[in-house]
Amino acid sequence: MKKMKQAGFWFALAGLLISMAGCNLAGLKMQENADYHPYVLDPHINKTTWQFIKDRSYNFAGKDTVFKLMRQAIEYSGIDTNLYIKTNCTFILLHNDAVYRTTVVNKVPTITADCYWGKYLVNGKPGTKWSDYPKEQVKNYLLYLTVQGAYSFNNLTPSNVVATTLQPLNYDPLNPTSIMTLRVNDDQNFTMRLNDFSNSVGYVSVRTSNILAINGAIQVIDRVLYYQTK
Repeated sequence: MKKMKQAGFWFALAGLLISMAGCNLAGLKMQENADYHPYVLDPHINKTTWQFIKDRSYNFAGKDTVFKLMRQAIEYSGIDTNLYIKTNCTFILLHNDAVYRTTVVNKVPTITADCYWGKYLVNGKPGTKWSDYPKEQVKNYLLYLTVQGAYSFNNLTPSNVVATTLQPLNYDPLNPTSIMTLRVNDDQNFTMRLNDFSNSVGYVSVRTSNILAINGAIQVIDRVLYYQTK
């Protein structure tokens, strides 16, 4: 008898829902079918890479300073800022986290080894400012982050592209040809990866990818990028 009552309840509920299909629910109209029109955000920013850096460092009324530490590196190194209006390049921009990140160890904030100041030690300790490093080192690292050729989702696949950077040849003994590899990961997130090759120990997943400036492509990273094999 109990099972019959339960069955009767569910049949009654189903009938109620069917009858409500063309009616109002608590005074609200039932949702009607509608065509879905997918929309992809426009990746073009209609400005140069240099302007993009300036707008999001400390020239933006303090509202958005994610490239503050990178801009400090540019200014400290003395690199020609015309580099960032150079055409047909891929610019790897350093989010502040790629330069300086901390984690709490034994209740003490500690600089992590996956940011620039944590990886490149000064007298055995993490750096705390760009002036802790030789200007030439900072300049050549910035040159490494500039790739010849504009690479984005438009021309990258899961297979690595081996690209040449502007870093001088033989500057880095671990990467004498000054190359960088770029690809997109073949998964649902389609993440862009840099230096993700066999035996790599320094690959980075791009934080914000496919930003298209008027002079090239921009990829933003939040971890230190370098070229090194196991």
